[in-house]
Amino acid sequence: MSKQHNWKIGWVALLVLSLFALSACGMVQPAKKPEVGPAGKPVEAKPNPPVMERFRPAPTQLYDLEAIAGSLFEGINKGNWPQAESGIANLQTTWEQTKQIVGEKKGVKDADEAIAGLTASVMGKKAVSAYEDLTKFMSSVSDVGKSYKLSPIADIITVGNAIRNVSFYVQDRNWNKAASKAKDLENTWNQAKPSVEQVGVLGSTTTTHSYVKQLKDSVDAESQGAAEEHIANLNESMGLIREYYRGK
Repeated sequence: MSKQHNWKIGWVALLVLSLFALSACGMVQPAKKPEVGPAGKPVEAKPNPPVMERFRPAPTQLYDLEAIAGSLFEGINKGNWPQAESGIANLQTTWEQTKQIVGEKKGVKDADEAIAGLTASVMGKKAVSAYEDLTKFMSSVSDVGKSYKLSPIADIITVGNAIRNVSFYVQDRNWNKAASKAKDLENTWNQAKPSVEQVGVLGSTTTTHSYVKQLKDSVDAESQGAAEEHIANLNESMGLIREYYRGK
């Protein structure tokens, strides 16, 4: 075989490999986001925060919002509207402070919409819609908290919402709904428990686990007194967990 023939074969092989490499590079590059889909524009994606930002402690205001939500909910649930109105004022102030710190993270826009509805519901003394709007608002705050990877604030808020759900229907003596929400609480707590379980707060974690089970049993037995006692116990144990992680 002549040297010229060998050179041609080598050149063709190099050309094929080069084309394959270029094709492979094109395959691994991310596809360009389309401007429109079957029903209009796609979702607006927020840019990922810098890596170091994801591992900063969650702002203390996120923990404060959960604490304020407890007092506000109690006012709504008990029909104590002066307490509820005081709570919504504190919530609004703290939320504005929070937004200045967290910026445009996922959940902020939804939280803005929810707190507007919550304010109207509280001022109109509409207990059911106020409870639902508070749940929506705190769910959105939990979404904000998920940006802080080393903080359990998102789970703490989610458990708080689940406890409030049970409490609302216990107060209303709607036992079917309360039983469903108590089951949801048990599942939510079991998922959240590993994220809040540390040596410094192990006692509160253990008692919370016990109270969740006892609350479910008392709801199944339709015992309002026992259920309210276990909710009060959960107020204390989850409050201790919240304060332990605040600022960490």
